[in-house]
Amino acid sequence: MRTPFAAVMCALATMCEQQQPPKEPEPVVVHAPIEAPTAVVTQPPAAPAETGPFWEPDPTGMHAVPILREDAPNERYAAMDKAACQAELVKRNVAFADAGPTIGVLAPVRIRGALSGGVTIHSLLPEAQRDRAAMEIFDCRLVLALDDFSAAISKRGVVEMIHLSAYRPRSQNGCTPKYDGKQHCGALAVDLAEFRRKDGTSLNVQRDFHGKIGSPTCVRRAGGSAPGTPTELWSIVCDAADKATFNVMLTPNYNAQHFNHVHVEVTPEAAWMLVH
Repeated sequence: MRTPFAAVMCALATMCEQQQPPKEPEPVVVHAPIEAPTAVVTQPPAAPAETGPFWEPDPTGMHAVPILREDAPNERYAAMDKAACQAELVKRNVAFADAGPTIGVLAPVRIRGALSGGVTIHSLLPEAQRDRAAMEIFDCRLVLALDDFSAAISKRGVVEMIHLSAYRPRSQNGCTPKYDGKQHCGALAVDLAEFRRKDGTSLNVQRDFHGKIGSPTCVRRAGGSAPGTPTELWSIVCDAADKATFNVMLTPNYNAQHFNHVHVEVTPEAAWMLVH
């Protein structure tokens, strides 16, 4: 059963983790989550379709909105079991290793190579530490979404994504007790801090996003379907949203705790998206 819209913002309580920018090679320090206000869905659920947009952004950017198509990738990935998901990774030639039993994680894996488009993803921990670090564990279903995402951003010259953390158990504020097995607790979310290009330049969220708390990140222009994209990072987020790559994408526009990263998440049993 899908998660009701009214529960969306409750689920997001743990996404407001207050993190300090990582200083290589020190691990990221994670602080307690901050409770988010209750969501008010501004439109009723629509019957799923097979054509047309996957979603329509809320004009304010504050509210979750229904997924409009039955073939949305985020919903398809979230519904997979471990065997089906890992089989899809093999089909895509994504190199991975089973991470072994991990509390709260359905299909824990470690990424062993580049994703589509030759894009790698890792934290700023020294390479020798990454293979043992819990923060480098991903649920297989999130890896599928990241593989789609990598294929898209590789067209912008991106070859490397730096993240602050993927898996975090509840003891490290990965989720609230009600949502064990989801969000960071389920290794279904990752905080992306930087996108490095082949030419040596990079897009750093803290430096280059230029957001303003409360501003909607993706809005429709009058007479067209293209989202507003004040910066390239905004464009990256909205392009991924238009493809229904993730269920949740939270940027520096969301709150002060996201000043240095974009939180992306695949959410099981959700019929909605939240992009802000």
